[in-house]
Amino acid sequence: MTTTTAKVLLLTNSEYGQANVFLALAHEFSLRNVDLDLASFPPLLKRLTRQRLTEKLTFHTIFGLSYEEALTRTADTNDLSHPPGVSGAIQSYRYVVDGLFPWTAEEYHQQLLSIQSILEEVRPTITVVDSLLNGALDVCKKMNWKCVVLSPNSPKDYIGMSQPALRGFWKYPALSSGFPYPVPLTLIPANIYLNIRMIIKVVTSPIAKSYDKIRKDSHGLAKTVIDQFAPDIPYIFPALPQTEFPGFHFPTNINLCGPILLPSTPLESFDSDTLQWLNNPGLKTILVNLGSHVISNADHIRELGGGLRILLSKFSDVQILWKIIADGEVQAALTEVVDGYRMKVVDWLQVDPHSILYHPDVICSVHHGGANSFFEAVSAGVPQVILPVWYDTYDYARRVECLGIGVYGSANSAPRADAQEFGRALIKVVGEASFTQKARGLAESCSSEAGRKLAVNTIMGFM
Repeated sequence: MTTTTAKVLLLTNSEYGQANVFLALAHEFSLRNVDLDLASFPPLLKRLTRQRLTEKLTFHTIFGLSYEEALTRTADTNDLSHPPGVSGAIQSYRYVVDGLFPWTAEEYHQQLLSIQSILEEVRPTITVVDSLLNGALDVCKKMNWKCVVLSPNSPKDYIGMSQPALRGFWKYPALSSGFPYPVPLTLIPANIYLNIRMIIKVVTSPIAKSYDKIRKDSHGLAKTVIDQFAPDIPYIFPALPQTEFPGFHFPTNINLCGPILLPSTPLESFDSDTLQWLNNPGLKTILVNLGSHVISNADHIRELGGGLRILLSKFSDVQILWKIIADGEVQAALTEVVDGYRMKVVDWLQVDPHSILYHPDVICSVHHGGANSFFEAVSAGVPQVILPVWYDTYDYARRVECLGIGVYGSANSAPRADAQEFGRALIKVVGEASFTQKARGLAESCSSEAGRKLAVNTIMGFM
């Protein structure tokens, strides 16, 4: 009697923020008895090749512009950056539709045809779909193909508005608002207003309506594109109840696996210089990594550097590893603020950040509030200082404070930073042991291996 090997197809955007969890799954699936295919846009192929994953799977190219290529036609990084509060949130909502639907209706139609062709060629046992790649989910629905949706983010982004007693409107901070949790009584009217305003912005969007027309006319999809969440489709998140705002209700199709990360890379094999720096006798390290999309100018660098120097003046046993791409005025500003003895500035990390965070002498992660950075630090048990710049990054800044594992480092200066405020946040996290204790306690349920393995086991259970 012969048995047929299961086929798994991963469908993802090519940007790091969305693709990281898929690469982690690709690694884990490659260790199982499955045939593995991955479909994405061309930019991801370089990263797959660099990580030698192309030897373990078959890559398929999705036709058309990648998400980032499509989005940058209407909004660049500077456009997306915004302050917190009511006016800042309203400013951000100007681009929320572009973020959800960056392609034209015709481009979206061609994307669906491309994905359908890939599905027909691969004929997978199950398809794992990027939560931000609506076209993939549309094709699975159209073809009645078994699928699971995978997101790198918090489930709040998808089921927040469906919480019992309408709690998503008044209890949990509205997107981009930066409001604390629970939303204070005085801010509840503003929170409700922001949620309604954003919903109206999306529902009345001409591009969403043009998507719906071509989806219905050419693909037979009657349900609107803004209502993709379905209770009969499993969703997987890298979260746990302990990493979410308290009191959150999770429907039965929500699967929480904990951080979904690639295996950590041995520093001694790939980045001996950084390892030597981390091993400096008697010194603890803070990793500063604000993400490749966060654009800094000279003034911003001076404020960041000023905050770091405030920390170094307070603690003689701390050093800084600062990852930043610097040229021109930014490079000149760096030379003004960098302490050559206890600050190491690099423009590229040879290993994934979480490989550095797992070093026993790393005591804090400073980042912009991206979901990947948040979950990497959670998994490593390292306290966080977050300097948010847009949208859900403000949620993560408030979340670390709510969970007692970090500090919102720019509450009065975001989306930039103020040296004094940033310095105080660093001193607080480094100086108060409770942050480390709570971060390590949370990490006990979030090991780097467990989330990845549980996610794959969960998917295989749906086959």
